[in-house]
Amino acid sequence: MPRSFRLAAVVSLLASGLLWAGLSSPAQGQTLTDVIRYSQRLPAGGGPVAGQAGAGLSAGLGAPKALFQNPAGLGWLSSSALSGDFAVNRTRSDTRFSTPDATGSTDRAVSDYQVGSIAGAYSFPTTQGSLVIGASFHQSNTYERGFDVGADNRTNSITGTFLPASNGFEVDSEDLIFNSVRSRIAYEAGAIDFSRPRFDENNPPFFFQAANPRSAAVDGQMTLAQQENLTESGQMNELSVGVATAIAPNVMLGGGLNVVFGSYTFERFYRETDASGLLPPEDPQNPQPPYDPYFLEGTTIEGFDEMQLEERIDTDLSGVNFRFGLSAAATGALRLGVHVESPTWLNVDEVFGTEMRTFFDCDFSSGSCVRPNEPFSSGDLTGNEFSYDIRTPWRIGAGAQYSRNGVTLAAGATVVDWTQAEISAEDESFAPLNRDIQGLDATVNPRVGLEYSGDAFALRTGVAYQPSPREQSFEDIDGNTVDGDQLFLSAGASVSIGEQSTLHVSWLQERFDDQFTSYSGPGGAPTVREALRRNRFLIGLTYRP
Repeated sequence: MPRSFRLAAVVSLLASGLLWAGLSSPAQGQTLTDVIRYSQRLPAGGGPVAGQAGAGLSAGLGAPKALFQNPAGLGWLSSSALSGDFAVNRTRSDTRFSTPDATGSTDRAVSDYQVGSIAGAYSFPTTQGSLVIGASFHQSNTYERGFDVGADNRTNSITGTFLPASNGFEVDSEDLIFNSVRSRIAYEAGAIDFSRPRFDENNPPFFFQAANPRSAAVDGQMTLAQQENLTESGQMNELSVGVATAIAPNVMLGGGLNVVFGSYTFERFYRETDASGLLPPEDPQNPQPPYDPYFLEGTTIEGFDEMQLEERIDTDLSGVNFRFGLSAAATGALRLGVHVESPTWLNVDEVFGTEMRTFFDCDFSSGSCVRPNEPFSSGDLTGNEFSYDIRTPWRIGAGAQYSRNGVTLAAGATVVDWTQAEISAEDESFAPLNRDIQGLDATVNPRVGLEYSGDAFALRTGVAYQPSPREQSFEDIDGNTVDGDQLFLSAGASVSIGEQSTLHVSWLQERFDDQFTSYSGPGGAPTVREALRRNRFLIGLTYRP
């Protein structure tokens, strides 16, 4: 881009390209957060058992939904069955955005509507024992969430994170060559600038950011209004087939093959605007501080007005795993079960892109500038591709349920050794991330549920807990120290609508706290703290011919 073009008073600078390609560390899209996200599952994939937060699945559930955890449960079916449900997912995020100087709060709700599950099982007529085959489609996780927050910052700017390191660039005649694609994009977009006179004099610094509230030239008069808008969407699904058979009186053995597929989308629109009210100079040829702190440094940055950044990642996921289980009736009232799930060998295909643009004061006579308020629409946001593989951890679980006088108490737990996860690609750039995986903790995910069943109806409730495998702590929106653990609460009911059909409704709520750091800067990082409540409502039908 010619330098004279960036000197113009009326200018809108736009650049696009890769944010991650060419970096020595793993791509931003490949982090511990992603490994955990794609490995986690809901405690239940649908059906009435969702009203018990998945309790009873480990012991061996006599329903097609047994394929979600312990396929041996299929063996307890005395007749064939068909079931399905429709799911409404609604996530509410209470959010607090804190900069070094101010705090802003807001809330946001996002919803999606999906087929929750479809399942069927066929019980073969046998003279003794049991032989049942089953198939199921179910949603195993959901990613819907989002926030849109803003606050003032008089301490730092995101543009400072784009400055190259002292050895991160070279000058080839009139051309600048950057080691970091991130810095190159920022330079072409006008978010940072290079002072050739200072470079020729070997008088660092050579680069300057478009906005710098800490600069002595602005004399503490620069305030940036910062906005962070982030949306995540998508889901993970499973298509399962399995079989269970009696290997001894009241002992069932089962196994299943699960094809995993889904998608995940990350969209971020970040904006920071000069809210200082600084007026353009009366004489554009003789600007004075604090309006133009860098004019005398030999750069072309003049009259910062606004910087915008948009990032997008579209991810397709596909993989396969196996489950095996054993379920036994110790007594007429007590059922016990154990199960094991292999790693999911997951292929991840990402399409991604990044755009930046910077606006300066367009009209020196009025100090006004017309700029778009909408996110970018360029196809460059989805113009780059990358693929890698994740091997999720093994899962081993056990459970029990006790039934008496229409009341069933069920409990189960799954052990996940997160250090067994691994991420890989054709290059060797994931070695640091795999070392980080070795620092994750093994977790025990417990579930407990209660059901009361009458002649024509049933009531259920349950709770499940999934600890975070990361050794981390942060403040929630109320200032309390939390660690990102997930808590699930559930309730449900069923009612017979005929001799062969049952209508069921279930509610499963996921609660957890999270945080997102906009960028790291001197004086403190602008941080988004979230309290999330993800509600899953299911309504479905079970038919036994």
